[in-house]
Amino acid sequence: MLLTIDDIKGKFSELIAGEISREAADRWAYERIQAFDAGLLEFEPGSDEEFLWNAIQYLYGVDSKDSPDEYMHSLGDIQRAFEEKWNR
Repeated sequence: MLLTIDDIKGKFSELIAGEISREAADRWAYERIQAFDAGLLEFEPGSDEEFLWNAIQYLYGVDSKDSPDEYMHSLGDIQRAFEEKWNR
């Protein structure tokens, strides 16, 4: 499984635009974590592995809640994190 910055940008964009749910973004990230653990995830370019992995870890927790009705991070928080860290 190949992971690129375009994959990360696309998933963040879909999430921020409301095209996918937080849970869907979390599951997408979890699939990549499973692939990584199995030695099946490739980073393109390889020099961006840490950068891309940090984005996967962020998306993996994007559906975490503080309470039954409130997410830990607002969509604004998610957008700011994306703009500051992964939108290059």
